[in-house]
Amino acid sequence: MYHNLFRITLLVTALAIILAACAAPAIEQPIATLAPATEAVPTATEIAPTNTLEPTATQVVLGVVEGTIAFQSDRDGNNEIYVMNGDGSGLINLTNNPADDIGPVWSPDGKKIIFSSNRDGNFDIYLMNADGGAQTNLTNNPANDDNMDWSPDGTQIIFDSDRDGNSEIFVMNADGNGLINLTNALTSNDFFPKWSADGTQIGFTTNRDGNDEIYLMNADGSNQTRLTNNTGDDAFPRWSPDGTKIIFVSGHGDGDYEIYLMNSDGSEKTPLTDSPGGRDNNMGARWSPDGKWIIYWSGPDGSRELYVMNADGSGQMRLTDNPADDAEPMLQP
Repeated sequence: MYHNLFRITLLVTALAIILAACAAPAIEQPIATLAPATEAVPTATEIAPTNTLEPTATQVVLGVVEGTIAFQSDRDGNNEIYVMNGDGSGLINLTNNPADDIGPVWSPDGKKIIFSSNRDGNFDIYLMNADGGAQTNLTNNPANDDNMDWSPDGTQIIFDSDRDGNSEIFVMNADGNGLINLTNALTSNDFFPKWSADGTQIGFTTNRDGNDEIYLMNADGSNQTRLTNNTGDDAFPRWSPDGTKIIFVSGHGDGDYEIYLMNSDGSEKTPLTDSPGGRDNNMGARWSPDGKWIIYWSGPDGSRELYVMNADGSGQMRLTDNPADDAEPMLQP
């Protein structure tokens, strides 16, 4: 969909499929009302809990995080959407599909999950209930649709898509209707959109300046302005629940990617992780609903695991211990 190293690390195993799809000529079609098509729903399967970890300097016994965590994992041979309790118990595969299902995002009320799946040959955005039921294709487009987010009021969904030939930011109603292209970028790739806490702005990543930078725009796509200005790459912004802070990922061309914190106006950028040559590629950072924790994924031991830390970067602790890749965690609101 777009070509940068952030994209490579973010989508984990499913990336190869996306890039293969991108090699084909983009299919152009006008923006149109999309009719959702209901997908057959597999039965959710409960699985043995994640292994409990012995405490070390970087690991703690599971149970630090309260609530339900949704995440993607290839522990069954392909990427699926799972949920588990903060102590690792109650692990359930929600999707049970031979395709790749990635990037789960809870709805603001915690009753729904949107995710991206290539079960129809390309990545489309799907909606399902919190228990895995009623899985529905919302986009039904031959292009790749991915990296979605709910509006704070739960009425709209933003995402990136290459349906116009390059990656751009789109918004649609929560039922898949009313699709609008917000960026209309002819030459750059705009991707990974996230709504501000109050719903008035959208943060996104773009390579329109040569490297990946974070931009802001109004919810209607107007007033697109640059928020970061780095010689490396800055990407994947996410607002804190109170709207005062933004976490993002930054890299400097050395293969090391760290999670940073900044004020919502782009000032006071501070690294929260610092692991060159060790636990690199810290990605997928998301806030807990109360803003006290940040949950993310990292790859210190050859596979990607889920981690949690305090909002100031202290108390970094590992949550999963599995030879598969676990990524894109999010706590249920």
